[in-house]
Amino acid sequence: MTSNKGGEARKHHYVPQCYLKGFTHNGSRQSRLYVVDARERRAFPTTPLKIAAERDFNRIDGDEPNAIEAIYSDFETKAGPALVRTDARGTFASDEDLAVILELVALLAVRNPRRREHTRKFYEHSSHVMMDLLVADKQRWEAREQRAIAEGFTEPSIITYEEAKEFVERGEYRVDVATTRHVELELKLLPTVYDLLHRRTWVVLRAAPGSGGFVASDNPATLCWDDEKQAEGFYPPGFASTHTSVVCPLSKNVAIRGCFDGRSGAIEAPANIVAAINTRTIAYSDRQVYAESDQFRFVAPDGAVLHGHALLSIVPPEMKVTGPVSPPS
Repeated sequence: MTSNKGGEARKHHYVPQCYLKGFTHNGSRQSRLYVVDARERRAFPTTPLKIAAERDFNRIDGDEPNAIEAIYSDFETKAGPALVRTDARGTFASDEDLAVILELVALLAVRNPRRREHTRKFYEHSSHVMMDLLVADKQRWEAREQRAIAEGFTEPSIITYEEAKEFVERGEYRVDVATTRHVELELKLLPTVYDLLHRRTWVVLRAAPGSGGFVASDNPATLCWDDEKQAEGFYPPGFASTHTSVVCPLSKNVAIRGCFDGRSGAIEAPANIVAAINTRTIAYSDRQVYAESDQFRFVAPDGAVLHGHALLSIVPPEMKVTGPVSPPS
């Protein structure tokens, strides 16, 4: 959350600054990150304040438009210290810290531009189907219009059936979803995802010295099938699905992996595991990857392990890397 002097907070971070600062050089909001932006085809240094944010991302209709943003800001005051303690210890300091961090992971999973765009496309597809049905038959169109007029829902239209049918068939319209609706859906989904995350057992992965460290992204909480055959199938995994793993980097030094296999504790991740996890984070990002420097490692499509400065040369604008997205067991 960022406050404007003398005004309301309008720049809302969908990836919290308290999270992003763990990937900077010295762990502060003023320290710089190395950012790779696939859509703009550039890499640049900046601070957590200036990235992973949109104007009015959490603004809702009503008398208190920033109520949800204020709640998220309050949550960050708990999440920040929990992240710092986990980074320093290389493990969870307490059950309370685990609970706060899993709440953060759930928030990262359900509240981001990529999920909102998927939601918008779902509504748009549904609208296209409905509109196609409405103009499929002239008599049905006219009957529905007369019924709507009789029930007081609309006035007689100045658009003819033929004009409406041509408009629908061209498909040259976009369906947008109000931010308030996005927020409502996210708030309904959040406790369910949190509960399912809590049912998993969690391993803390500490990046080995010289591994290049973990990276973050604008969509860092990733959910994948553990079996390659399932991953290649038609059905995507769900948070309740067995034989899946949730992986989320928490800082440049620490990442966590949650499964239903009963494993927990903390282990040191060698360079090849760190590179595999970074590849997964990159593959599921929307457009941006965040790291301490350009020396992080990832796995290229041909299996070669490369450093971060080579990433832009091999990814398309939607930031997809075809490599191993699940770290070895």
